[in-house]
Amino acid sequence: MFLLVPSDRLDWKATPTSFTVGQLLNHIPRSLWFITKVMNGEELPLKSMREIFVANRRQASSGPEEAIQLLATCVSDFKAAIQKLGDERFQNGLVDTPQKGRIPYWRYAAFALEHHIHHLMELHMCLKLLGVKVNTGTLYTASR
Repeated sequence: MFLLVPSDRLDWKATPTSFTVGQLLNHIPRSLWFITKVMNGEELPLKSMREIFVANRRQASSGPEEAIQLLATCVSDFKAAIQKLGDERFQNGLVDTPQKGRIPYWRYAAFALEHHIHHLMELHMCLKLLGVKVNTGTLYTASR
């Protein structure tokens, strides 16, 4: 889907308070980057929901190619973080998160996937509004 974004529409947004399409392309991988830092117990650049919301409004913009490269890295790192936990810790361990408080790792991983899917669907709808021919197959098919 990233490659379907018209290069001259990166600054377009669906509503005055929405991400621009370019910000959305940047946010999708960067949110996985942030969640991976939480899963790994690393120092977070943003520690509260207020800081996260403010940073989101100042989200950088990316073009499709840059976002695709960043997404590949962030997905790989997210999967590695889950793998590193091991089954026992993933199922029964707790993680401190800015978004949900102290919750099981598995629940935070589910939150990450829900968040990711939400923004992919947001991008899908933006493409529809821009007149790009997309359908459910476009949303769920990874091709290059």
